[in-house]
Amino acid sequence: MANEANGSEALLDDLEEFRPIGEIEDADRRRRKDLDRESARAVKGGATRGSYRKLALATIMLATVGVAFALLITAVELSKDEAQPVYDLNLRRGSPEYRLFLASAGKLLPPETHAVLSKAELGMKGRVLIIGDVHGCVKEMKELLDAAKYEHGLDTVILVGDLGDKGPYPLEVIAEARRLGFYSVRGNHDDKALAAYEAFKANKPVPAKTRWVKEMPEGAAEWLHRLPFSIRLPAYGLTVVHAGLVPDVALTRQQLGDLYSMREVVNTTGGWRAEEGKCDPTGKLGPAWASVWDGPDHVFFGHDHQRGLQKRAYATGLDTGCCYGDRLTAAILPSLHELQAQQREAEPGSLPKPLDPADITLISVPAHEKYYDDDECP
Repeated sequence: MANEANGSEALLDDLEEFRPIGEIEDADRRRRKDLDRESARAVKGGATRGSYRKLALATIMLATVGVAFALLITAVELSKDEAQPVYDLNLRRGSPEYRLFLASAGKLLPPETHAVLSKAELGMKGRVLIIGDVHGCVKEMKELLDAAKYEHGLDTVILVGDLGDKGPYPLEVIAEARRLGFYSVRGNHDDKALAAYEAFKANKPVPAKTRWVKEMPEGAAEWLHRLPFSIRLPAYGLTVVHAGLVPDVALTRQQLGDLYSMREVVNTTGGWRAEEGKCDPTGKLGPAWASVWDGPDHVFFGHDHQRGLQKRAYATGLDTGCCYGDRLTAAILPSLHELQAQQREAEPGSLPKPLDPADITLISVPAHEKYYDDDECP
């Protein structure tokens, strides 16, 4: 996985295009007109009343086949998820709304949906710093890096997403992340910012909360577009996502909308189902997904400031509500060299083990002020 330190690249334009539903309907209407003209010619040529009825019936049948064919084309397009995953954001798959979403927003998918950082990219001597939802709080982010004694060029920094919105300096956060070569996953607010930027470029209305994108440089938008939905570090046995993962579902089979919107899960006859769980810190709808996640990877995530810092055996929640006047939190992991040395000392000759919660150091800095009123919940 390459980061911004290697320079800005243009947005990829080879992402798969999906046929808008309007095009399918237009093609179907043209097909029906052709059939009607053929029917009229057949009748004018001396077709009997009985044969006309048969021809009309055949026309209806052919039109039905045409509709079915159009739907088949759409189904084929939708079936390409394996090679090009598409998140449905809780829209019913195959519905007109879903097809419209594919036509309008599918191009916002990153070129790499699930990224992997290798040992070579991490290095053996640098630590890994994973930082919770920054939300435009650039001053607190810099103070957190100072508190962690961050060493540029040695340590690896991964953000859990939601770089902008709510806080005062979203563009500065993105600029710092690019300048220092940080990695980040895509959060729901990053996705909203991308959609707002696309609307702005198309001279369409931009929501008030994301008007800051009008000042966003094209290079920053390109960088934001490339943010994957997950970053996995096999050497540490960990995965970073913005919101969560559904237990007992392989990473590549997770719904991408769940990865940046879920907070809770509901146990159904078919297994766990993700729920946004907004305004439900007590888990009345279902338990917090992290409370039932049993690995194998340790997952670092954000998104759920209502529950604050979450420390579980196989998951750590880092959203401590900095933009709401609380704190900005980071998890610090020892270098691979140190981690492996500790494991060899404890059990000589043993293979590296998955990340132990005891190896995670948590630090935080207070917010300078309350930047955003949490008025979304009663």
